[in-house]
Order: sequence, then structure tokens, then C-alpha cells
Amino acid sequence: MSSYRLNIKFNEKDLKTIYMANEKVVVIKHTAGAESSQVVWVSFRPFMFNTIDWENNFAVYSSSSEIQGGAVINKLSDKEAATKIRYDFEDGYFRNAVPANDLGNNTYAIRNQMTGYDALTFGLAQSVVVNGIAFANHPINAVSVPFGQSADMTPIEKIDIYLRGDINDGTIVSHVMSVSLPVEYEGMDTEHTVAYDGLIGKFYPVK
Repeated sequence: MSSYRLNIKFNEKDLKTIYMANEKVVVIKHTAGAESSQVVWVSFRPFMFNTIDWENNFAVYSSSSEIQGGAVINKLSDKEAATKIRYDFEDGYFRNAVPANDLGNNTYAIRNQMTGYDALTFGLAQSVVVNGIAFANHPINAVSVPFGQSADMTPIEKIDIYLRGDINDGTIVSHVMSVSLPVEYEGMDTEHTVAYDGLIGKFYPVK
């Protein structure tokens, strides 16, 4: 199990401006491919020195929320998940876990068997700790799955970080209004540090 950390730094002047504008730090987690919509993983009011910690454990979740920009995912069920397993969603919960050797080593899968709905929203969720406060199984993506069909999802250790005011955890993102900084964890990378510069209006990596 790998653990990851992102350190985020601000100066006093920029924090004052950010709080006056009622903005928050917004973090989006990526999945491979373009089949699913991005969801705000976590958003928070910053301090001068901030830490975000997570491990590469995932859950699958279901929701009846429609996938459209600005909508907030209302998670109805979730289950801690493993790769190479297809989870059947039926009777309101993830009922069966079926081995699926056709899946990739880092791929999670669900099958929608829930009667009474033409389609439901599914995705991956991941726990995160922000400045020492833990948040359990926050959605990171969303995909609409019709009844009887399946969806495969592959997370990658890449995040986007930016500032925005009118957004909360679990919000489906249709567009980013400010400049975002991509941060990717490759190979043995487990920790990165970024800082914000109000003069250029964006985050930048700190060596």
C-alpha cells in the first residue's frame, strides 16, 4: 500500500486576498480515459502550510445524481473495493463480488443490476486527510451506467489543484475557471510541494 502527500504553501498577503474573495483550494483526482466526469475530490479553506495525505485504497459508490456540470454527487451506497473484481450493484448495495481476470492490475469494475432505474451514476471514491482532518470515501469520478451494463475505472496518481469559490466536495466539474496546476506522482514519487503566487494567479511546483 502506497501513501502520498501534497504540501501546499501560501503567504499572508495571498491568504488575505483568497479569504476576501471567499475562495477555497480545490483538488481533483484523475482516472484514466475520458469515459467518466471529473468530480471535486476535496475543497478547503487554506492556512499558510497545508498537507493532503492519502493512500491508494479505493471504494466503489452508487448515486442517483445526474451527471451535469455543477451537480453534487449524493452518494447512496459504497463498498471498499479491490482490483480485478466486478461488483454487482443490486437491491441498493454492492451485493456480489465476482472475479474478473480480464481487468487490468489497477482497474475496478461495477455492473448495474438495480431494477427500477434506467441508469444510475457510479464511480470510485477515495479517503483523504486534509490538515489532519479525515474525510472518508470522497468521490473522484462519475459515470452513468444503464441497467444491465458495466463500467471499468482505472485511477491514476495525478491531481489538479486550483482556487475557486462557488464549489464544494463532490461537485461535478464541467470547466475550470482559474489556472490549475497538474501534479503527477510517478515511479517512487510519493510527495510533492506546491506554492501559490498571487502575482501570477496560480500554483507552481516547489523543488
